[in-house]
Amino acid sequence: MKNWSYSAVLSLSLLLAACGNTNQNASQERVSAAGAAGSASASHDFTEVMRGPEVSRDYAIITFKSPPAAQYEGGQGNLERTKPERGRKLDPNSGAVRAYENFLRNEHAAFRAYLSRVAPGASVVRDYTLTLNGVAVRTNGASLSTLRSGPNVQDAAYVTLYRPMMNRSLSQIGVMSTEGVRTVREDGRGVKVGVIDSGIDDRHEFFNCKGDIQHKVYASGVAGGGTAIVDDHGTHVAGTVAGCETVIGSGPLQGKKLSGVAPAAQLFDYNVFPGFGGGYVAFGGSAFSHDIARAVEDAVRDGMDVVNMSLGGSVQGPRDFLAEAVNAAVDAGVVFTVSAGNSGPNGYTIGSPGSAANALTVGAVTNSHYVGVNVNLGSGTTLGGAVGDFDPFAEKTVSNVGLAVASPILACTAIEGNVAGKIAIVGRGSCAFSTKIRNAQAAGAVGVLVVNNQPGDPSAMGTDGTANQPTIPALMVAQSDGDTLKTAASSGVAASIDGRDPVEVVTQNDGMLAGFSSRGPTPSTGIIKPDVVAPGVNIYSSILGNKYAMFQGTSMAAPHVAGAAALVRQANPDWSALEVKAALATTAVRSAKLKASITSTLEVAARGSGLINVPNALNVPALVTPSNVSFGYHNLGGYSKTQSVALTVRAASGGSVSCSVTATGGVKVSSSTVNASPTATLTVTLDSAAARSGNEEGAVLLNCAGTELYVPWASYLNPPGGR
Repeated sequence: MKNWSYSAVLSLSLLLAACGNTNQNASQERVSAAGAAGSASASHDFTEVMRGPEVSRDYAIITFKSPPAAQYEGGQGNLERTKPERGRKLDPNSGAVRAYENFLRNEHAAFRAYLSRVAPGASVVRDYTLTLNGVAVRTNGASLSTLRSGPNVQDAAYVTLYRPMMNRSLSQIGVMSTEGVRTVREDGRGVKVGVIDSGIDDRHEFFNCKGDIQHKVYASGVAGGGTAIVDDHGTHVAGTVAGCETVIGSGPLQGKKLSGVAPAAQLFDYNVFPGFGGGYVAFGGSAFSHDIARAVEDAVRDGMDVVNMSLGGSVQGPRDFLAEAVNAAVDAGVVFTVSAGNSGPNGYTIGSPGSAANALTVGAVTNSHYVGVNVNLGSGTTLGGAVGDFDPFAEKTVSNVGLAVASPILACTAIEGNVAGKIAIVGRGSCAFSTKIRNAQAAGAVGVLVVNNQPGDPSAMGTDGTANQPTIPALMVAQSDGDTLKTAASSGVAASIDGRDPVEVVTQNDGMLAGFSSRGPTPSTGIIKPDVVAPGVNIYSSILGNKYAMFQGTSMAAPHVAGAAALVRQANPDWSALEVKAALATTAVRSAKLKASITSTLEVAARGSGLINVPNALNVPALVTPSNVSFGYHNLGGYSKTQSVALTVRAASGGSVSCSVTATGGVKVSSSTVNASPTATLTVTLDSAAARSGNEEGAVLLNCAGTELYVPWASYLNPPGGR
């Protein structure tokens, strides 16, 4: 059953005008939606690189000086405090909240009156009172300086644009054994999880146990009617969070049991990308930030326990308003899991709202399987090739066909080497897969093997979505198999490939940091992000048409953590949102495999606290907040002050717990022991001499009742060119 709720739809003419205000670039690679039971028509890019601020001057967000209800601590006349106490959620229906919201709406009314005088063509289209105190304005040419001059205005900024950013993956986070047996008794029952994304197809068999999924649609980005309400991305994400336990009926994983992390959790759909990918959607399906902010506020008002946001955009300075909305929503008692972004491996690439200090921001690690076919070499060696959107040598099988290395190897321009009648070996990177394969076909190749440029398993390749797709078959092979193929080609060894029956290929390449996963610290604020990592490569979940597919991206990692948070919330409903975050972060795993996959010396900025482990989080003896210590940015040699951060340690049981404390790197702790009954405070102080030496990372380690809790700390140099 579908219960749809719509916000206002913008006119086509305004959207077309707004398109001229963006700098949109098509992505170079697309991740396949195939490799599933049946074929999938959509092929969305979930590993797109952030490309600077994309702004629409047609709308602006105005924030006012008074705090929103989630953060109001009293002091305004006789208005009572509305910020909830620890372990409680904001009650939007309480008399105190309603009274304070009325006070804020009076501020908004004063601004409306000002706007009607100085910019009569502009109009307020959204009000925010719970997680922001502000309004969204359709500017109609009004300048930011005019908007900033209104009564009680704190700031004004144009809205920005955001884009969308499991079976064996569950064993990686400790929810299920490799044999498919659930290892924790919690299943998310009674927990409300909101998915702010591109819609959920509740007709899919993966959601048969859900009953009625409530839907809300935010349609400012839609040009006219006829919207495609749901899309693969949101359906895939929701399946990872809370898909029902289901036995796959067909395809390469036929007979396998698939489950979301929290299969009994109640799902709520907040669709900010209606019609994502459709030609009638502005900005290629991007969502306006003011719509996303409205969805955040609605999720709080609707009583969500956990919300997942597998989306991202560029950080808009130290006061990014969407990040501030997420921070306030967490203060209201809601856990927010957010994808870190797909702009790795460079640092300073965390997107908004993953930059929010209170968010549980998630990077991606590799999974332990992919859907593939065998590549049999005449030398007796067999390699695995990942199936994607291109023919996997099923319609056009080959037997004893020669191999040739393309020149240039990336095949982004016309191929000069002799690949005619052979299988071309090309490298991944720099251009779309479709371009590479098209160039190989133009040179006479009968097939293509693309060599991955990242360690780990090969990925499913997607088309670039344009017309005139290549028709020759193509697979991706692992980076480690590239030299084997090149040697075979130079030695005249032939290959045989029959892709009519793809299979699940199980490997030992799990738990390695994905090359695309964005690294910290956050731009502008220098906060440690991501907080944790989770599986985000070759993730198998639901898509439209009652099908399943493998996708990759931090979009796929975040819902693993959302599901995990639902399990922790179910077991501990009296914990605060930040304590749920702390339970997952401080008990995360930092394996040798994860460490070896990080090429940067800044390990904390790459993986945060590590790979989440749900049983560890459910059995945590103490809750440490904040769950990391960020000392921000400094100039080389210019740091002279002493900085201290207080950590609150609370016995998870509500009784008492004793912990020994040590620290690594250039920080000092106020005590070598902590006795929390039920709470205690520990102060972490940065040594200014250590900070002057450059980027510094380390950890505060608490051993509580035999369990080590890991709290990373960091102090970073200002990035080149500032922040």
